[in-house]
Amino acid sequence: MVKAIVLYNSRSGNTKRIATKIAEGLEVECRDKRNIPDLLDYDLVVVGSWVIMGRISFGGARYLKKLHRKNIAGKKIALFFTSGGPDEIHPMTENKISKTIKEIMFESMEKIVNKKQNVTILPERFYCTGAIRMFGKTKHNIENPTDEELEQAKAFGVQLKELLEA
Repeated sequence: MVKAIVLYNSRSGNTKRIATKIAEGLEVECRDKRNIPDLLDYDLVVVGSWVIMGRISFGGARYLKKLHRKNIAGKKIALFFTSGGPDEIHPMTENKISKTIKEIMFESMEKIVNKKQNVTILPERFYCTGAIRMFGKTKHNIENPTDEELEQAKAFGVQLKELLEA
């Protein structure tokens, strides 16, 4: 039997809600960045964070770096994140080769987690819209993540479970 865990960094609760749904689909436990267990007995580690100004949050980057001290070597890793505008072109790439926030986010998460090149990053990834906040206030009155995005997150967890059981 394959053993998996979902880990996340969340500020407003959006990423936590997505992580919880992914874990529900996988039928595994879900923990925040402050409660990361030793990962020695896990086959799959699903990691997620939120975006600030088109980049992984400072706390998210720090917890991903910490995974190297938690026996992550040899594990399969799946990535997810929440962002206010994941499909927008990142402003720092407009005059170069344009990349979306989604592309930059996954590249940076992969670079941090696979720094020692001793994990397998799965091509299956998930992202959804998170809260857009400015000066501590939510920009829109739209509930994020939406019910549809929560169902998609759960379906992503089911997809990962089926992939591992195959």
